[in-house]
Amino acid sequence: MSLPRREPHPVGPYLAHALALTAEHGPGPWPDGGEPTLAAGAARPLISDTVGDGIRTHHMAPPDPGGDSLTATITALVRAPLTDAGVAALHDSVGTVPRDLIPVVRRLRLDPGPLRHLGRRLVETGARREAVILGILLLGAARDDRDRDLLLLIGTLETFTLYAVTALADAAAVHDLGRRVTGWGRIHAVNRLAGSTDQRIRDWLLRDGYRNDVMDEYTAYTAATTGDLAGALSAATIDDALMSGAGGILLALCRGGPAADMRQYTDGLAAIDGYLTHAAVRPPHLGRIGTVATLGRYLDSPTAAGLWPDSGRAPRRARCAALTGSPPWQDELRTALAADDPDTFRRAVWPAAVTGLWFADRLAHHLRSDPDDTHLWYALLDDHDEIDLVLALAGEVLDVDGLRSGPTLEIGFGPDSPDRVLDLIVSRLDAYPGRGWPLVRAALRHWGIRCRNMALNALEAWPVAVVPTEAWPLLDRAAADEPDPDVRDRMLAVRARNR
Repeated sequence: MSLPRREPHPVGPYLAHALALTAEHGPGPWPDGGEPTLAAGAARPLISDTVGDGIRTHHMAPPDPGGDSLTATITALVRAPLTDAGVAALHDSVGTVPRDLIPVVRRLRLDPGPLRHLGRRLVETGARREAVILGILLLGAARDDRDRDLLLLIGTLETFTLYAVTALADAAAVHDLGRRVTGWGRIHAVNRLAGSTDQRIRDWLLRDGYRNDVMDEYTAYTAATTGDLAGALSAATIDDALMSGAGGILLALCRGGPAADMRQYTDGLAAIDGYLTHAAVRPPHLGRIGTVATLGRYLDSPTAAGLWPDSGRAPRRARCAALTGSPPWQDELRTALAADDPDTFRRAVWPAAVTGLWFADRLAHHLRSDPDDTHLWYALLDDHDEIDLVLALAGEVLDVDGLRSGPTLEIGFGPDSPDRVLDLIVSRLDAYPGRGWPLVRAALRHWGIRCRNMALNALEAWPVAVVPTEAWPLLDRAAADEPDPDVRDRMLAVRARNR
């Protein structure tokens, strides 16, 4: 079949956005995974299409293949002269596109020329996400190397990476795309590279490829097994990038879930041995101190006890303790904890917490300079013996009376701010009956719905005898003003305890 003469068509908004990002930032990664800039006043959805795809592919059963009517439409379009009206009708009508469409279309044995033409039209001019996804998958079914650059370009928008890595014909192209993305797109690319024997890909997975902006736990097992982490660490010498990558992979495998983890990794002890061997001959490093301490803690956990006998775990725990307790490592950590430079101190927080050093006074010192740093508040709150210091410090640095009040339906959970600090502290006060009432009172009238719910969690957990008397009329007023019926019902139920 001869193809119709190609006429120029206007570039669609998705491809135009990708081209603009390329011109400004290069081939990728792009800011926010290439998510389009929102119009003024528009709210970003709680779960984007990109995140939704990631959740569905990793935490839900695959949908029924379906797509019979869609494949019938594609067949009719490809077997007849392709018209603008036909492409437009398909573009406007296509709904959810089955991700397994490529093998379905290939079984139809359609002429790849018109099929490719249709796919490119949808990718290049599509104004609807579903239409662009369909175009990407049709290009995958047509399997023409000339479309590689277009798939890499559109796939660098992470809302399309899942489909682009499905459509790309070879692992080298998937690897190229994986390096251009950092979020869910990176996860999808790494999953497609599982089992690769290409040494360049295996090296990348161990050093950088496993890292992503969602959770390294999604990719650590694939990186460890495909990259042969234990084998790489068995070498007499390794480069710093591998040392860093190995530490990150082992930490993710120890944390466990949401994908395969140390429980499925049969080379876990060998990889830990290799890492400890190389750590012992390297100079002290804050991240490495935290990694070794975490490995020691994991080896002492019930999870590890279910994997390996104590005869295998005990000598490795002892190696971890000897390293973290050695004078050079301890000196490195204590020097960083004493630093007034906030970046140096922040890097010391995790290893100090894991090794069990007391440094609450240093946390308080830095929070007085940066009271909105939720990372430091988390560290202080995780020490359950320091609630007195937490509440005293909050009273000193947090102006709860100056926070915006008046209930709204907004979640109120954003970047570091006094509002987020209040939310964080109050979320822990259910475990401390009667403690921190001024913070609970401020949270109860806070503009963010999450903060109000945290206040109610505390009041529900506290015995009635320790609830201040002023709480009851405050609950009456709060319930009268509350715009969310579920939160209002919770307020009335807590209030009823004192009727």
